[in-house]
Amino acid sequence: MGREEIVTRSSEFAESIINTVREPLIVLDHDLRVVTVSRSFYDFFQVKPEETVGQLIYDLGNKQWDIPKLRELLETILPEQTSFDNYEVEHDFATIGRRTMLLNGRQIEQNGAKERIILLAIEDITERSRMADLLTESEFRYRRLFETASDGIMLLEKKEGHVAHANPAIEKILGYSEAECLGKKLHDIGVSIDRRDFSATMEDLTRDGILNYEDVLLKTKTGQEIYTDIYMVNRASLAQCNIRDVSERKRLQTQLLHSQKMEAVGTLAGGISHDFNNILNVIMGYGDMVMDSLAVDSPVREDMSEVLVAAHRAEDLTKRLLLFSRKEVANVTPVNINELILGLQKMLARIIRENIEFHLDLTDMPLLVSADTGQIEQVLINLASNAKDVMLEGGQLMITTSIEEIDEEYVSAYGYGQPGRYALITVADTGQGMDAETQQKIFEPFFTTKSVGEGTGLGLAISYGIIKQHNGYIKVYSEPSEGTVFKIYLPLCAEAALDKKPEGAGVVMGGHETVLVAEDDAALRELSRRVLEAFGYKVITAEDGEEAIAIFLKNQEQINLILLDMIMPKKNGKEVCAAIRQVSPKMKILFASGYTLETITDKEVEDNGFNFIQKPYQSKGLLLKVREVLDK
Repeated sequence: MGREEIVTRSSEFAESIINTVREPLIVLDHDLRVVTVSRSFYDFFQVKPEETVGQLIYDLGNKQWDIPKLRELLETILPEQTSFDNYEVEHDFATIGRRTMLLNGRQIEQNGAKERIILLAIEDITERSRMADLLTESEFRYRRLFETASDGIMLLEKKEGHVAHANPAIEKILGYSEAECLGKKLHDIGVSIDRRDFSATMEDLTRDGILNYEDVLLKTKTGQEIYTDIYMVNRASLAQCNIRDVSERKRLQTQLLHSQKMEAVGTLAGGISHDFNNILNVIMGYGDMVMDSLAVDSPVREDMSEVLVAAHRAEDLTKRLLLFSRKEVANVTPVNINELILGLQKMLARIIRENIEFHLDLTDMPLLVSADTGQIEQVLINLASNAKDVMLEGGQLMITTSIEEIDEEYVSAYGYGQPGRYALITVADTGQGMDAETQQKIFEPFFTTKSVGEGTGLGLAISYGIIKQHNGYIKVYSEPSEGTVFKIYLPLCAEAALDKKPEGAGVVMGGHETVLVAEDDAALRELSRRVLEAFGYKVITAEDGEEAIAIFLKNQEQINLILLDMIMPKKNGKEVCAAIRQVSPKMKILFASGYTLETITDKEVEDNGFNFIQKPYQSKGLLLKVREVLDK
């Protein structure tokens, strides 16, 4: 076999080996021209043999291979070394798009070192590089989420539950830095959500994938108690524990629950007040009539007086209950809080014991608020009475006043209030104080710490209702054995906030007009008839709304006034009023209700004006109001 044949066979053998390699291969001579390429090279780069072999590598594919990094490799790096590995080149090819390649090369000398060839193996790592970039980006995003999340996140080793990583939010929530958490178990940093061995927790987590714990009360590093929601997620190599501070949500839920309880009591009070006030009206009305008929020296007068006192106490209780539903309208006037407290000083001194020191410290500035004097006095009397009950061995009671400015920062810090200037009344005692749990309940209706028979549990709840009705706030601050401080905020107003006519004693006068009394309660209807007729009025009665309309249409020429109950069967007072006003727009109507004006909001009624008397009313009050309306 001749030399040429040997060389040819050797070349064919080399080419067959090249073609068995999956990666594209290219062989260059010492002038960097293509000697041969593998079949996979043609397939991958989508080029033809006649456009490849013998060409300068930089000219391949219309100079697509004129790549700066490839020139650097072949002309600068390779002459200095015989081989190179994993040389990364990235380039846009017209045929196959942008690719990332790893070049592995060998420089082989032949013909006694007179010539050299360069063997380049090309590995396409485009997809791998893309996945690596995505992984890097994903890790970056996860790290950013991990470090910036508002939830506290800890990654736990699955075997013993030791903390492997903790994000910055953990320190904000629990007070423990990442360094303090590392290597610790959850219960070591105050997170006691599962008393079992961690392996049992992991069994549940492996089975369910996620574990939830809601409203978990935790203690922070400083001892502060917070409510949290905690959930654990099973990850590939670690367990993830997320902690969310829900103390604010818990506080709002508590406020909502308290509001709902108050509303429930208010609904109950509103539901019974109409009928209850009708009953009281009858008791008080007939009681007054009996008292007027008794001789001054009659021994029965004292008994009847007790009956009337009890009736008035029941009336007052109903009004206080109506505060919960805001159906009892406050008799609001401009009130100087300092003057109100000074006027109440003697009464408060009588309420408390002699072994209790009573002090006032009132600001020199006038504190003018729009308030119902009687209701604010009731709040202060109630607080003084409660203070007396918790200072059996004596102590101090102090009432102070000042001006308090509530701004946005205050609202944000304390979670209540509207920005503005307030009159602040502080009632402080040195009694036994109360714990946090008791403080959360004291404004709830029917909650009391007193013994059976010593309290109804309504005092502070009613006080809360009164202050809320005045658009104010009442807060309590206390510690066991450290006394209690109540702070009452009432919005300040200008002196001309409300004009109110002075009320005179009033002289009862009768008349000869005809009054239609529309009242569904038979006893009250009869009482009203007797009272009015006793003072000269002619009275026609109706027991429901439809009868009232029918009687009016039949007798409208002689009727001068309609005493109209707001709540009646068939048609209520507002519907009766609307029907009558269509026939007689100027007819005088006096509304009566065990509620207040909350049902009289119809624009048509308001435009025509209205008069109102609150049940239960005394006989004198009814006569004065009837005369007032008739004389308008």
